[in-house]
Amino acid sequence: MEFLKYIFNKIIYGGGIVFDLGKWLIVFLVALLIINTFFISIFFVDGASMEPNLHDEEAILWSKNSYHIRTPERFDVAAVNAPSDPTKKKYVKRIVGMPGDTIEIRGGDVYLDGKLLYEDYLPSDLKTNLDGVWTLSENQYFIIGDNRPNSNDSRSFGPVDKRFILGKAITIIFPRFRLIKDI
Repeated sequence: MEFLKYIFNKIIYGGGIVFDLGKWLIVFLVALLIINTFFISIFFVDGASMEPNLHDEEAILWSKNSYHIRTPERFDVAAVNAPSDPTKKKYVKRIVGMPGDTIEIRGGDVYLDGKLLYEDYLPSDLKTNLDGVWTLSENQYFIIGDNRPNSNDSRSFGPVDKRFILGKAITIIFPRFRLIKDI
């Protein structure tokens, strides 16, 4: 019985610097796991579809529950499950169409409800290919990459339901640090 009391006291009151560091490491890892599971996560950009604003292999931090609190907004950069393979493939794209909007791509330009969409985050000479017209229903969003000639997005697979939008991109954390709202 004394031995158990001794072990209990060592666990509670410490057993040296290695033991104390081990306890803090476990607390840190549990906190990191909780934060990663419920609040924020890291997403690695795969490909050039968001250039010049996001680059291949950049790490971005995204909020997992931002769209549980509020609805997505036009021009948000979001992490999105690919509608064709939602369990394995994820994209980072810009939301340009909201529920009820009509998006038209014609002559290299994007129109929102018949008016030219002003996209100041893109180079002025960039043209958007794959002409078409999409009318979004309730809970549908039109997502598109900033690198229009090199992006698999709503122009090819159609509008996405809100359930495929995972969360809002917040910041680039590696290899450069930059807030997404600045791009």
